[in-house]
Amino acid sequence: MTVGQKIANAGMLGLAVFAVGSATPAPQPQAQVMLLDEFPRDSTSLTHGTMVEAVLQSRTQVNHQRVQVSLGAQMDLINRPEEGNLDKYIVQRFSVPTEATARALEDMHRPGVAAQSQGASESRVVESLWGAAQGKASTRAFLESELGIPAGSSDAEFLQALVHRVDEVHHSDRTIGAARQHLLRAAHSAEEAGVIRVISAGNQGSLEQLFDRLGVITSRDFYMSDMADPSAIIVGASDNRGTDTRADDGRAALASPDAGALVGAQGVNVPVTINGKTYMESGSSFAQPQVSALVADWKAADPGLTRDEAVQRLLSLAHPVADAEPYIGAGIIYGQ
Repeated sequence: MTVGQKIANAGMLGLAVFAVGSATPAPQPQAQVMLLDEFPRDSTSLTHGTMVEAVLQSRTQVNHQRVQVSLGAQMDLINRPEEGNLDKYIVQRFSVPTEATARALEDMHRPGVAAQSQGASESRVVESLWGAAQGKASTRAFLESELGIPAGSSDAEFLQALVHRVDEVHHSDRTIGAARQHLLRAAHSAEEAGVIRVISAGNQGSLEQLFDRLGVITSRDFYMSDMADPSAIIVGASDNRGTDTRADDGRAALASPDAGALVGAQGVNVPVTINGKTYMESGSSFAQPQVSALVADWKAADPGLTRDEAVQRLLSLAHPVADAEPYIGAGIIYGQ
C-alpha cells in the first residue's frame, strides 16, 4: 500500500477552506480550481490531499484552492466488538464524505473546476472491511457474527454476505440517502454556477479479480461512488507499462470496473514531488488531477466553457484501448 493509499483510509468528519500557502483558514478566493481532499493542519505532514495537489501543480499554473473534505473513516467501530457497529460503520463511510462534499459544493459560486480524488462506493467499503478481517482473526469473527453467518465461513461465503449487507444498508439507510440527495442538489447548483466536477473512479481492480475467482456476485452499481453526480467527469487509472510507446498502454490492473469513467489517465507509478522528495504513487487519485489540470487550463482560457464542451474535448483527445471501456471509458488522456 502506498503512502497516499494509507492516508486515504484515515480521516474524521470535517470541512474547512484553506487559501493555499496560508497558515490560517481564509474566505474562498476567486480560484479556478477547488481541490477537495484531506489536507494537513501543519506544513510538515503529508496527506492524500497534498500528494494529489502536487500532481495538479506539476501540470498547470492555474491558481487553486484547498477545500478540506475528510473521509470520516472510523475503523475503531469495527475494532470494538459491539452489536450494530458494522452497520454504523457502513453508514458513516457513505454519509460523512458525501455530506461534506455537498457542503463544499454549496460554497462554490464562481466558475472553475472542482477536483476530487475521494470515493464512497460499496466496493471501497467492502474492500476496507475485507482488509480488516484478513488482518485480525478476532475482527473476522466479529464481522461474521454481525453478518449472521457461521464462524469459520469460507472466503466466498464471508465476502458474499458482506457484499449483501453493505448493499442493503447503502440503499435503505435514510442518513445515506439524505446525504446523497444533498450532494445531487449541491452539484447541480455548482454546475449552474459554471463549476465542472472532475473526480476519481476508484482502485478496486484487485477486488474484482478476487470476486471473479470466488464467484462473488455484486450489484450493478457496486463500484460507482456516491460522490459522483450525473454531470461529474470521472477519471479511471491507465498504465503506460513503464515504456515510452503508447502501443502497450492500457487500463491499470487496479482500476475499478463500471465506475462511470469517461476517460483514463496514467495511474501507475506517478511521480509526486513534495519538498524535493519524489514518491511513486498509484491509483485513480493521481490520474484525476492530470485531467483536472487540462480542464482547468481550458477553463482559464475560456471561463464560459461548459461541462459538455469539456467532455467533447476530452473525448476527442482520448486514445482508445480495446476492451478497457469499463475501466477507462473512451480511452487514455495524454494531454493537449
